[in-house]
Amino acid sequence: MAESPLHRSMKGIVRADLEREHYGVVEEPFFPPTSRISWSTYRPDLLGYRLEKQAEELVIVECETNPNMGRFRSKNFASLSFQPSVFSTGRIRRILAVPQGRLHKVDLGLRSDWEIWMLGHSQPTQKLPRLGRNHPV
Repeated sequence: MAESPLHRSMKGIVRADLEREHYGVVEEPFFPPTSRISWSTYRPDLLGYRLEKQAEELVIVECETNPNMGRFRSKNFASLSFQPSVFSTGRIRRILAVPQGRLHKVDLGLRSDWEIWMLGHSQPTQKLPRLGRNHPV
């Protein structure tokens, strides 16, 4: 199935924002880019990595043009693992990006583990932070 222009645009908006936050970003990687990251039967829309002050952070992004919580939850997120280096702490950051006007289709209970970003035509219009505690890896 071909990628929609909206989906492509959403990935571009989120990618640009993450790069401003100093992440190296890979789009739809077929394989984990390093042996310290692994997954099975899962491929994020965007995968980012950064190392700052002895803390490694991995970010996965899912862009949902027409959010469907059943379909979203069926993705194999649990197969993702990340092993930070011995000399640093690590965490996985999760972002669900949706077009502006589609928040009503998102179960806000996801905020215990996911940030929810609403996207306009060229930038995020609102970022809802996670409500849970920061999960170390």
